[in-house]
Amino acid sequence: MDVASQGYAADREDRASWSRLIDDHDRIAERCVDLVALLQRRHRNCAAASRKLVDLAVLVADHLGVEDDIVDLSALATEADYAPETVERMAAELAALRRDWRVYIGRWLPTIEPADWTEFRAESEAMLERLSHQVKRESALLYDDALQTGVIATGPVELH
Repeated sequence: MDVASQGYAADREDRASWSRLIDDHDRIAERCVDLVALLQRRHRNCAAASRKLVDLAVLVADHLGVEDDIVDLSALATEADYAPETVERMAAELAALRRDWRVYIGRWLPTIEPADWTEFRAESEAMLERLSHQVKRESALLYDDALQTGVIATGPVELH
């Protein structure tokens, strides 16, 4: 493979990676909405909630593994001209969310018991709101930075 072809392949790989992160964020946000909708129904469906939570937990775990390899959100925030205090606050909030997410998942998986539904619902609504907020903020940072640096294209990216 010549140097130009290697550069093109690396460029396509970068685009695919960043596009995947943004797609993951969208899927995480959608799954949060689905689980909240289930929580707000009149009848308690612990089995469905457990399945949805497992699905979300797997998606988040997979996403975090990829995200850590691809991007440093504090660097993105700095490049986006955020004040140092804002970058520090964002990093601290992300660290707290990751820690709280691990505790939350450890508490509620593998199954949610009917007797715990009210507590599960309250904790889940709060956690899912935080998670949704985080992925929306990350997507905005990623998308803006990726467009500015040309890592993602404005049109569809073809992957082969």
